[in-house]
Amino acid sequence: MKQLQKILTNLNIPQPAQQIYISLLKDGEATARSLANRTDITRTSIYDYVKILKTKDLIIERAINGTTFFAISDIRQLNQLLNDQINMLNTQQKFLSKELPKLITSSQTIQPKIRFFEGIDGTKQLLKDILWYDNITLYIYWPYEHMLNFFGKEFLTWFNQRRKIRNIQIKTIWNVNEKNKKNHIFSEDKHDVQRRYLKQKETSTMSYIIYDKKVAFISSDKESFGFIVNSQEFTKLMHMQFTTLWANAKSNNKRD
Repeated sequence: MKQLQKILTNLNIPQPAQQIYISLLKDGEATARSLANRTDITRTSIYDYVKILKTKDLIIERAINGTTFFAISDIRQLNQLLNDQINMLNTQQKFLSKELPKLITSSQTIQPKIRFFEGIDGTKQLLKDILWYDNITLYIYWPYEHMLNFFGKEFLTWFNQRRKIRNIQIKTIWNVNEKNKKNHIFSEDKHDVQRRYLKQKETSTMSYIIYDKKVAFISSDKESFGFIVNSQEFTKLMHMQFTTLWANAKSNNKRD
């Protein structure tokens, strides 16, 4: 019955009305007095919640010898209500997708310039912020082993799958010592991932990702934090640094 309760909740049916519906489903038709005894809901309130169920055609009432009984209507009505809600949400989603660029342009929303994230769960939200975007390129400095240890293979695989669905391309710089790793999370993404390897005397355990007008910084698991800087000027500065590193990095792939 837990799944049924979840369905009723998704249909915006209050919990007491759910009790009445499930009682009628399990134990059969009943009067208001009987329902009050079964559910511990006052008789007066029974009529209020019955009205909600009747407006959704989930129950019916009938008179027998002057006494009103309530019973379940066609159980398939639940499926119809769910389909109606799904269709409504799909229509609203299409409208929002179409109008979202205009709404963003006209909105007066002020985003914070810097947002901090702490711990593994918090920093995962940082990467999820990227998945709001479609058809962009990420410019990434990525110490692979440190990021793998921090986020774990399962989460990075999940992120990579969602990235591909949203057509997010990657240009990434790795340390030259990681050049010979054959089995890594992005190894099968040669069509949308450009990778170069940088020879460095000292390597960083921290990553950064440039996207849109933002730069995300991610520490290793030792310090376990991250932050996003939302600034057009700062993003431009980081692009200049990335371009310099990219020019000095090497790749065996001719298209890079």
